[in-house]
Amino acid sequence: MAAERYTVVFTGLLSLKKPGEYLDVRMSEGPFGAGGYTVSRGRPPYGKLGREISFEDLPEECKNQVLDTYRKMWNL
Repeated sequence: MAAERYTVVFTGLLSLKKPGEYLDVRMSEGPFGAGGYTVSRGRPPYGKLGREISFEDLPEECKNQVLDTYRKMWNL
């Protein structure tokens, strides 16, 4: 399990999810390092989420992980 610093929730009509479910990536500041990241499907932990930030405010490694996950989800 990642040391969750950031949680990115993907919304959309992805066929891998059921109604009311979302895919999310939970990651540390360095998702390719020891803290890592996890991808999960279900209801995001809204009670544990902090404040919302924009994609541009994510650390560069996190942006890369989010984009990589997005590309894999949509076969891009």
